[in-house]
Amino acid sequence: MLNLIFQRNKAKDPKKVYIDSRGFFSRYKQEDWFADKFVQEIIYKIDGATVLNGFVLKGYDGSVIPPEYLSTGSKTMICIYEFPDLIFNITQIGNNVVPFLVDLSKQRDVTALTYREIPFRFFGEIGFLKDYEPVIYDDDDEYYDLFEEWLEEMFND
Repeated sequence: MLNLIFQRNKAKDPKKVYIDSRGFFSRYKQEDWFADKFVQEIIYKIDGATVLNGFVLKGYDGSVIPPEYLSTGSKTMICIYEFPDLIFNITQIGNNVVPFLVDLSKQRDVTALTYREIPFRFFGEIGFLKDYEPVIYDDDDEYYDLFEEWLEEMFND
């Protein structure tokens, strides 16, 4: 199940919320992560890069790149995958990352902080939670009405 929180203080444990996934990734990345097929798929489908060996990646243009050159979306999604008990800020991920978030939330509970709308079309396959409570909406207009209410919360964080 995917749980979205729109304010850091709505997390059950605000100390587990990380706003800067790029910095977190750079500090805690492990070489063995890059041998994982899911991580390799994230890197390939989001950044067009492939893992050659450990921290050595081949960019979409054939150049050798370090993991720090990956997009914020890839770094954030890898952190969410590798640290399931932590909450990462998904505000800066692109919509191309959301399907990975949805797929992962089908396998295990994922909680993420966001200060932006995640397009509702991604939630058709799964139910989702807002602040640990189920969100129920019948149509697109109702979803956008709910999102307008959530915008108010975002500005109060």
